[in-house]
This record gives sequence, C-alpha cells and structure tokens, in this order.
Amino acid sequence: MMSALSLLYARSLRILIICAASILILLGISACARFLPVDLPSDAAADRLVAQWKQTNLDLQRFKCVGKVVLKGPGQPPRSMRAALAGQVDSHLRIDLFAPFGGTTGTFASDGRNLFLVMYPSREYYKSRFGRGSLRRLLQIEITVDDLLELMVGRIPIDENQLARLVPGQGDSPDLLELIDSGGWIRQRITLDESMQPLKSEWFDRRQKRTHVLDLVGFQFVNGFRLPERIELAGKEGVRVTVALERYDPNAELNERLFAPDNPWS
Repeated sequence: MMSALSLLYARSLRILIICAASILILLGISACARFLPVDLPSDAAADRLVAQWKQTNLDLQRFKCVGKVVLKGPGQPPRSMRAALAGQVDSHLRIDLFAPFGGTTGTFASDGRNLFLVMYPSREYYKSRFGRGSLRRLLQIEITVDDLLELMVGRIPIDENQLARLVPGQGDSPDLLELIDSGGWIRQRITLDESMQPLKSEWFDRRQKRTHVLDLVGFQFVNGFRLPERIELAGKEGVRVTVALERYDPNAELNERLFAPDNPWS
C-alpha cells in the first residue's frame, strides 16, 4: 500500500514539475518577444513633421533673457522667483534666481563639462561632472540640460532613434504624434495644435508609466524666432516647474566664464 502511494506521489510530483517548467518556458518566450525589435511601418507624414520641428530656429544659437521661475513640490505652496537666464546650445546654461526683496538666492550653471550649484543663503557650492546632464536631482524631473535648452530656443526634445506616427484626433480630441521605440512601446506622445505645432508632450517608460509632462503655454515672436512664452514641466512625484521667458535677447554675446561660476567663498 505504501509503495503504491509513494509511486503515485512521485508521478504527481513529476507531472507538476513538467507543467511548471512548461509555464516558465512559455513565460520566457513571451518576455523575450516583448524585447525583440518590432517591425512597424513608417509614417511619411509624421516623419516630415518631426523633420520640420527639428529645423525650427536653427539659427538661434545663444540667448539671454529675464523671466519668472515658479517651483512647486507635492503638498507645498508654489514659490515664485525672478530669474536671469542665459544659454548656448552646446550644453551651456545658467539660471540665477533672485529673492523677492533683492539679492541672488541661487545659481545653477552648466559648461558642458561640469554642473554647478551655488546656494547663497547657506553659502554652499557644488561642482560635479556633467555626465548625461540630468537635472533629476535638482528638479526631481527626468529632463536634461540639453532638453531644457531645446525648449528655451523653441524646439521640442525628440529622441532620434524612435519611429514617429500620427494619430488623428476623434471629435474634439486633438491630433497626436507618438514616438515608438524598437520594442513597440510608446515613449513620447505629443499633442498638436491646429497648425500641427506641439502644445504638450508626455514621456513614458517601458512599463508605459508616464515619467514627466511638458506644456507650452502661449507663443511669442522675437526677431523672427517663434518661442514659447511659458514652459511648464511636471514630474511623476507631483513636482512642477514653470519658466516664463521675458525680454528675450536672441544670439546675444555671452562670456564663456558665465557658465562656470567660481566658488564665491573660496
């Protein structure tokens, strides 16, 4: 009797092992398939639109302007500060923030090799390698120095290695342009206005979760360049950063030392 039970148990265990192995193999094949390149048809109209956007303001290489920066964290009231901004499209950027009653509260700068942060009230000075130029630690938003510069010279950041496709709007919904990676995942979705210009952009990770959002509010023309009046960025943790561009001076003369501030207390 015991021997028959042992034999039955052994056979049942063998069947369970075979079933589990089969399920794991099928799951493995499915997971691999998700990461294999997807053969998607090209969209000529979407490609033309992206190429047109990339040509926007190509003669605009440098700028300086004044404006307003509004920072808002989750559960916190917004903080509004006047700002002086300067940039050069080769990863050079400087933002000086001013206190409401005068005096500089902080400076952020990039010279393409290093990132700088100066906090005047606490007398802190930081310098780090540029790396990818990510502003994640500073703004809590997945954006880089070059992305921010693109926005400030009137272009929208778009990944070069993705497939573009147009999605016509239904009813009152606007047209969309989606950027899709080699695995078939949507990585960026751009909302278009009636003239097929970007109004909003959303970025997604491979799990299709939204990482950050851009809204372009209003437009201005300065010396023939079409520029946003206000740039609004939101991260997934509820952080919001708004930059209003005022008194914009395109192709202004800039000193290289502007982008590499020295330690004022050394």
